[in-house]
Amino acid sequence: MEIKKEDIEVVVADREHEAYINTILTTIEEAAKVRGTGIAKRTPEYIATKMREAKAVIALHGNRFAGFSYIETWGNKKYVTTSGLIVHPDYRGLGLAKRIKDMTFSLARTRWPHAKIFSLTSGAAVMAMNTALGYKPVTFADLTDDEAFWRGCEGCINVDVLHRTGRKYCICTGMLFDPEEHLPAKIPESVLQRIQNIDAHPQPLPGEGGPKRKAFEMANKDNYGKLKEFAYNNRKNQTEAESIIWRFLKGKQLGVAFRRQHVIGDYIADFSCPTIKLLIEIDGAYHQQPDQITSDEERTKWLNSMGYTIIRFTNDEVIGNIEYVIQQIKITIWKLTNK
Repeated sequence: MEIKKEDIEVVVADREHEAYINTILTTIEEAAKVRGTGIAKRTPEYIATKMREAKAVIALHGNRFAGFSYIETWGNKKYVTTSGLIVHPDYRGLGLAKRIKDMTFSLARTRWPHAKIFSLTSGAAVMAMNTALGYKPVTFADLTDDEAFWRGCEGCINVDVLHRTGRKYCICTGMLFDPEEHLPAKIPESVLQRIQNIDAHPQPLPGEGGPKRKAFEMANKDNYGKLKEFAYNNRKNQTEAESIIWRFLKGKQLGVAFRRQHVIGDYIADFSCPTIKLLIEIDGAYHQQPDQITSDEERTKWLNSMGYTIIRFTNDEVIGNIEYVIQQIKITIWKLTNK
């Protein structure tokens, strides 16, 4: 059957496209084998998050998957990549890669108009598309220094080259776009409205709603008075790392409500989301001391027995790599709300 390119729709992905995730990941894996080069591996949860956050573009021929790409942000949104561009073998040679690239690029420019957009690629076709969009070849020193981005290269078969050169160059070519006004594709008004709603007024995820429990109902009543006072003092005297992460958690920015210094039993959680029983702990250097390690293990065991999921980050991770930290929190929220 002849495939007409005008019958292929290229759209910004959303929740209804999650049914294609396994096909997307399989297509990416098979393409990596054919190319003989690495493509950063992603989990189903990661791709689903991109779709829900309006950070992915999908191409469909009727109900058949035809192509895909997604957006990642780095360095506190100062840098953006349009990644994972893939076209299903049945739809190659129809100019579809360029249409997906144009839409993803336009989406990135619309959402982060002042960010630098960069690309690492070994494919001549992608280099040509990048050049047409205004990218210029650059050294790796001109790209983001966000360690979370460079960890994505660890799945590539050529990563030894990157290590040997001290991350100065590799098989891939670095390309960078500095912001300009021209956009090669139009983002529909309905998508712009959706993005505005996501960024300004996140909708509650499954599990939200219902009557809120008062703090003392989660606590050991015998010690609640002392614990409450201690928690209050902690909120007044946040560490630098706690202050940074709270800017991203407060006001349901991630779709669920978090509390600071929440008393649970005989413990105080740094950040708590009671509706999905998620706790976030920010650990300073003293958590590496033997006595504290033992105490943390006992605390974790009890909280787990109460049904809580705990994720931990160090001060250094929050201060130096907040994008990675927030991404891990988003993935955990997605898992807990989609059990």
